[in-house]
This record gives sequence, C-alpha cells and structure tokens, in this order.
Amino acid sequence: MKPSDFTILVAEDEKASLFLYLEELSEEGYRVLTAENGLQVLGTLEDQKVDLLMTDVKMPDMHAFDMIPLVRAQFPDLPIIVVSAFKGLEDDFHLKGFRIAGFFSKPVEMALLKEKIRSILINRVPVSA
Repeated sequence: MKPSDFTILVAEDEKASLFLYLEELSEEGYRVLTAENGLQVLGTLEDQKVDLLMTDVKMPDMHAFDMIPLVRAQFPDLPIIVVSAFKGLEDDFHLKGFRIAGFFSKPVEMALLKEKIRSILINRVPVSA
C-alpha cells in the first residue's frame, strides 16, 4: 500500500501547527483531514473513513483525555498519535489504558513523526495494549 491509500485526521487548535501538519503529511501523499477540537474529531470520524488520528492534548471544547475514550468506544483499533507541549503526559496516556500508538512532544521533529506514521500505516505496526 502507498500513502495515498490512507487518511489521517489531524486535530490541532493552533492554526500554524495545523497548517504545518497538513502541508507536511499531504506532501508525503496522505489524504489529510483536519479538526480544531475534539467535537470536530468525533463528527469527522462518524462521517469519514480515517486510518490514523493525530491529536493535540489541550483543545477547546474537549480535552484529549475526554475525547480518546469516546473514540476508543467506537473505533477500538484506530491508531492514535498524541502530540503535546507537555512532555510529561506520555505516561498518563499509557496509564489510563488509552492504547496510543505514539507520543510526540512539541516542537515535533517532523522526520520522526513521518517515520512513525509510515510504520503504523504502511508497515502495519499494531497498536500496543
């Protein structure tokens, strides 16, 4: 499979970061959908087939700690990558059993993010329990 076979939903309330992710991932060939908050994520997941969710933690309307359990209830195998300005949160996501596929601290090193996405989607690395 190739990148154009996959759709990534990027949730980020900071417009500059959202634009950067959109540009970088689109250049890789992925179809990229965007959301500016958790409520938009839930709506998009109901309407669109999404292969990977990449989300910021702190967003208006719904924090990732509240959104991810709702996503997991409907899409238990959807890979989720969390991006946060708060470096110490990765363990919190694992301890809560959210089964995230990756965690990146801002500013994100784009090459590492792209490699992680590639390994999840193209190489089909499973989501860890």
